[in-house]
Amino acid sequence: MRGSLVEWVLVIAGLLGVIGFANSDFQPRKGLLIAAGAIAVAVTFWAAWAQPRPEEVYSPLQGRRRVARSPYSPVWVVIPLALVAAWVFTVYGAGMVLASAVGVEHTRSGIVMHSARYEPSARSRQRPCTNLSVVLETERGPQSIVHCDVDLAGTLPPAGFTVTYRTRESALGLFAVRDLVLPQVDAVLEMARRAEEQAARAEGRR
Repeated sequence: MRGSLVEWVLVIAGLLGVIGFANSDFQPRKGLLIAAGAIAVAVTFWAAWAQPRPEEVYSPLQGRRRVARSPYSPVWVVIPLALVAAWVFTVYGAGMVLASAVGVEHTRSGIVMHSARYEPSARSRQRPCTNLSVVLETERGPQSIVHCDVDLAGTLPPAGFTVTYRTRESALGLFAVRDLVLPQVDAVLEMARRAEEQAARAEGRR
């Protein structure tokens, strides 16, 4: 038996939301997260109401019995599925697309809070990069972003180092360009080189 229309709607919406989440650096605002929660609850009530009810059938061997029209998703499965699918789709599907369409470009300065090297597995096609946790200064207050920068080639900027990002912002959320401004990358690399030279000199003196 095939799934019901309700189930297909929830699965497709959930997949679109997950795809958006996996392929985006979108940072949703708190208001969008709260609105997504309210929408998810409303969608859950709709899904529970619209899910086909079991129908009564009769057979000479088993007599009258109730059979679910969609055995793949009883109501107790549809409810959590609807909550997750509606929330993810609202934030990283519809919300992300709308924020991208109406967002305004800015250049923001931020402070590196933490950095760490990331070495992918030998089977992975991903290049080595530097995981950065940065706090950007915006009109709406500090905004945290996290991404892995391949241009730093494993170099670790010190905590407190100032960086600049190009952003696209709206009332729904913020997109940050992953690549740092090139002069800043050069400055980080030069700083790391000098630190290595000083460490080597200190080791040589010993």
